[in-house]
Order: sequence, then C-alpha cells, then structure tokens
Amino acid sequence: MATRNRASRRAANAQRGEHELALAGVTYRLRPSHDAIVAIEDVTGRSVMDLYRAGNVGALTLTQMGQIAGELIRAGAEDGDELTSQVDDERIGQLIFEEGVFRAMARLTLCLVDAASGGRTASGEAKAAPASPKRTAGAA
Repeated sequence: MATRNRASRRAANAQRGEHELALAGVTYRLRPSHDAIVAIEDVTGRSVMDLYRAGNVGALTLTQMGQIAGELIRAGAEDGDELTSQVDDERIGQLIFEEGVFRAMARLTLCLVDAASGGRTASGEAKAAPASPKRTAGAA
C-alpha cells in the first residue's frame, strides 16, 4: 500500500480547525485562519459567505478553487516550510482539475463554513465548545 507524501510533517488537526486536501499524491494541510480568509476575500473579490454559498451549490470556478486552496495551504504550512508556503494558486487549480473538482470543492466549502461559523480563533484554532446549561425536569 502506497503512502501519500505530506507537504508538512504534522498531519491536519481537526481540533485546530485544519483539514487536508490530497493533490497529486501530496497531502496538504488547510487552515482557515483569519489572515487566510481575508486574503481569499481580497483575491476573489467575494465575501466568505458568498464563497461558501457558491461552493454549496457547485458554483466555484477552478480559478477560485485554486485561490482558496492556495491561501488555506499557505496558512497550514509549518514554519520554515518554504515550498508549501509558496504554492502557486494556478498550479493548485490545475491539480484540483486533475484530481477531480467535486471532492476538492466539498473540502474547500467545509473550510469556508468553519471559517464563517465563529468557532475559530484568528489563528484558525478551534475554540472550546461552550458549556451547555443543564436542564432539569420541571424547572422553568
């Protein structure tokens, strides 16, 4: 069984708001940090909510997918990982096309939902879940 190369030594950590995207045998860590989302909004000219809705109905373009994935990949790069921190959006879009648009669009849309949900810190880490109040029978 072949193992996939990792773009970073550390695997994605769902508790930190990270996801993975496999392209051409390399597994990239995606991290929906504030800086990455602002950069995505700047480069696409669309809000995170517009992009989420577009992804939800299959309306992201390959160019947008490359831009979104590129920013999330760069945000997920480890310190000192120059190769991953400098991925090219156009090349990432080509790799998405080669791997299949559907799977990548679903993963990127999930990252956008995570970013828009308010459950992340600015660095992209998951916030602690709020404690839910206990309900007792008969209490109003």
